[in-house]
Formats: sequence, structure tokens, C-alpha cells
Amino acid sequence: MKRLAWLLPLIIVCLLVNISGMFTPLVVNAAKYAQVGREILHNHDWVNMTIGHEPYEQKPPLLFWIGASVFSLFGKSGVIYKASILLISLIGAFATFKLGDLLYNRRTGQVAAFFWITSLGFIHFNSDIHTDTLLVVPVMLAIWQFAAYFKLKRELNFYLGVVFVGLAMLTKGPVGMVIPGAAVGTHLLLTRNFKGIFNYRWLIAIPLVGLIILPALIGLFQHFGLEGIKFYFWTNNVGRVTGSYHGTNSDPFFYIHTTLYMIAPWMIFGFVGLFMQLREKILNRKNLPADNEYFTLGGLLFYLIIASIAKQKNPHYEMAVLPLILLLGARWALLIYETTNFRTLKKVISWIHLFVGIVFVALVFPFLLYYFPNAKIWVWFVVVVLTGFFLYSISWKNTLHRQLTSLFLAISIFMFTLNAHILPNLAKYHSPLVACERFNATADSNAKLNIYSEQARYWGIFFYADNYGRYLITEGDFREANLPQGDWLYTSTEGLASLDRMNVPYELISEMDHRSMSRISMKFINPKTRAGKMEKRYLVRLK
Repeated sequence: MKRLAWLLPLIIVCLLVNISGMFTPLVVNAAKYAQVGREILHNHDWVNMTIGHEPYEQKPPLLFWIGASVFSLFGKSGVIYKASILLISLIGAFATFKLGDLLYNRRTGQVAAFFWITSLGFIHFNSDIHTDTLLVVPVMLAIWQFAAYFKLKRELNFYLGVVFVGLAMLTKGPVGMVIPGAAVGTHLLLTRNFKGIFNYRWLIAIPLVGLIILPALIGLFQHFGLEGIKFYFWTNNVGRVTGSYHGTNSDPFFYIHTTLYMIAPWMIFGFVGLFMQLREKILNRKNLPADNEYFTLGGLLFYLIIASIAKQKNPHYEMAVLPLILLLGARWALLIYETTNFRTLKKVISWIHLFVGIVFVALVFPFLLYYFPNAKIWVWFVVVVLTGFFLYSISWKNTLHRQLTSLFLAISIFMFTLNAHILPNLAKYHSPLVACERFNATADSNAKLNIYSEQARYWGIFFYADNYGRYLITEGDFREANLPQGDWLYTSTEGLASLDRMNVPYELISEMDHRSMSRISMKFINPKTRAGKMEKRYLVRLK
């Protein structure tokens, strides 16, 4: 396999799979982040962030600025918002390619970028958008530019790296500095590049980064004073590690088993690549080549160790370092399959890959035939055609070409079915979407849709409502808000009982079966036990 031109049609199919995810609704935090961007335009204020008209301090503003910019150009649209983030994510894939090319060779970079854009984590979190979806882009750009500076000695690369660190911090705070810092610091330390460590340019980098993140700090200070600054630099990061701010997850192996599906179907390549890279560094520590690199291991391991200790853990928290493990996986995939030194390992990996591919393909058919047996003809057509190509590809000669093609087709079948069939069926039970449709169709033009009770807090209510109101938690909040007659409430059973206790006159518009798309279980997916997992949500109009 002298060229990787055959990757092009696979990448096109991958983009089509990503596009299928653009039409699924924004829910929970993804809807919240989009709404913060929408409120920037409503408030005509790009510095002081709000959500439901209340100050919002939990995340820096870069993702919200992008959302606001997209909405100002194209109007409020979840599809356009997702498309814009996907285009930006492809810049991160380009940075992954360039880093692989710089550290190893062009083909390693190509395979690494291919691994990244076809991984489950990339596809899913470019539909369910979080700040980590965006964070990976400036992080990978920063590591690439710093690696280029220390290898090629070009001044511009250093300052571009600094700018990208600033943008990473403008996306998710100090963690945007920690990952590139760990990557660069580990490399310089282990290669004994003390001149690079004590480079005077780092002193220039500090005020430059400070200037870039200044809008975030101004907004926090204006809303919350010094507590806002403390939250940005300390509470929101160290607090999540210690558990003093959020989180109770004490599983030290969380990011090991989470990585298995986040980089699926390339998890075997990823973990084998990480093991082989560590093995190479240890066994050859006295005879490593002059161009030896530790950027990948440094950025990956340091962050994952800290994240594993942290009390709050989420799959998307590791997004920013996944391209690094996939880069190692790409390097060793090429070595294993295109040299004669790893024949036994090659056979073992190939058999595991065959099993993984068959499992991903087989998983979709229970959903199509039993759990949600209402698939459209065009969904069946795509699944059947791709399954045919998958079955054909596993008959090929055992080369890297076969591994990449068959596994890519397997994950494409799975993610396409998820985006085009499974998630739309689950969305029918996510009552905020139903409530907003009813409100937008029948409410008076000056009426607002509010959220009442903590159990009803779904930010999609605000994003999808034409005229959003406020989030009210307690009876005191409700009385203080003094909502006008004609306003609407989306509420829970507890909220409805609270309205009755306060003798609030209201008209019950709709009683809805509800199951959050963020709380899906097999008992809910199973049609025989689905009804027992439903909750109730209500849409009322104040009299």
C-alpha cells in the first residue's frame, strides 16, 4: 500500500455519517451551550454570559461566541450550529495529521487523522456538542505548533502555539494550558532540552495568553467579582479534581474503559500503540534516536492520570487528548502491518478486529427489528448497502487496508443507525421538545415559556422555545418572578403540586410522558418494560 488515496471515499462516507447526526436535537448541556450563545445576541453583550437571563459562569465564552456568530448570520438553527462546530473540528483533525507528519511521517499523520474523524467519540460529540468538542482543536493546534518550533526553530510557530493555548483557555479554562504544557514540558525534560525549558519566550507567552483570555475574566469579574476569577482559575478545575465543587466518581479506571468506546473502533490500535510506545521508550532508553519525541506520551498520560484521580468524570473530558493516543495507534498500526517483525501480533489484532466489527454491525439490527421497528426505507437501504460492503471487505487479504476499511464501515453502520433512527425515536419521549412544539404553535406572541422545579430543568426548553423565560427552582423564586398572566410553565409532578399548594390559577395544557435522552437504560429501550420507566412532565398556562 504505497498511497492512502483510498481513504478519500471513506472520509466522504464518514462526513455523511456526521451529517446524519446534525438533525438530532440539542439536549441537556448541548442545548444549554447553544442557548448561552443565543442570549449573547438577545442581550447585545459578548462579555457577560447569561442562561435564562441569569449570569452564567461555568464555562469560558469561545464556544458561545461561535454559536452567537452562527445564529447572527443564519438565525437560530441547531443544524447550522452543529455544522459550524464540525467544520472547526476538522481543523483539529488537520492538526492531528500535521503533528503525525512532523513527528513521524506523512502516512502516520493521515492514518491518525482518519482514526480521529471516524472514532465514536468524534462523531457523537460533534452531535452532542460540549466545550470539549471545541477544546480539542486549539489543544492539537498548540501541540503541533510547539513541536514545529522545537524541531524547525521557526519563531512564528512558537507564538502561534501561544495563541492556540490562549484560545484553548478561552474554551475551557486552565485545562487548555495544562495539556499542551504537559506535552511540551515532558518532551523538553526527557530530551534534556534545558535551553528550551528556560527559553525567555515563555515570559512573553504569559501576558499574551492573559490578553486573549481577558474577555472571559472581565465577564466573570463583572458578574461575580473576585469569586468569579477564583472560579475560573481554581474552583472549576481543582474543585472538580478534589470533589469540593462537583463529582462523586471514585473509579480510577473510568478513563480506561471509557477510552475503549470513545476511540472505537480503533481501541485495539490505540492501546497497543500506547503499550508499544512505552515499551520502546523503556527498552531503548539509552539508544533513542535524535528526533525522539515525548509530546504524545506527555500530553496523554499526564492529563489522564490527573483526570483519573479527579472526583468528577465524564466521557467528553478526555476528548482533548484522544487524538494523541490515536496518533500512537496510527504509528504502530503501520509498523505492525507493513513490516515483518510483528506477525503474531498482527494475526491476534486482526482476529480481534473481526470480532469488534461484527459486534458493531450486529448491534444495529435488534434496534431496527425489535426495539424501534419503524425504520424508514432509506435507513434500511443505507444499512443494508453498508453491511454488504462490510461483509465484502472482511474477505480481503489481511492488510492494514482491510482493517481500516472494515472497521470504518462497522462504526459507520452503527453511528448512522444511532443518528438516523435510534436517537430520533428516543427524542419522541424527551418531553421538552414536545413542549416547545406545542408552545411555539399555540402561545400568544408575548407569552414566555419558563421552567419551574429542579426536576424540569432541561435547557432545550429555552433553546427551542421561540420566546424563552426564566428557570425557577423554589416557590420563593416563583413568587419573586411575578410572572404575568398568559406565561407558560414547563414543570414536573413536584412543580405541579407546588403550584397547587400556592393556589396559583393555571390551565393544564398538556401532560406528557417523559424520559430524558441523557438517562437511557435497556429497560426503557425494551418496549415490554418501557412504560414503567416513564416519568410525567406538564405544560401549563398561567391564568
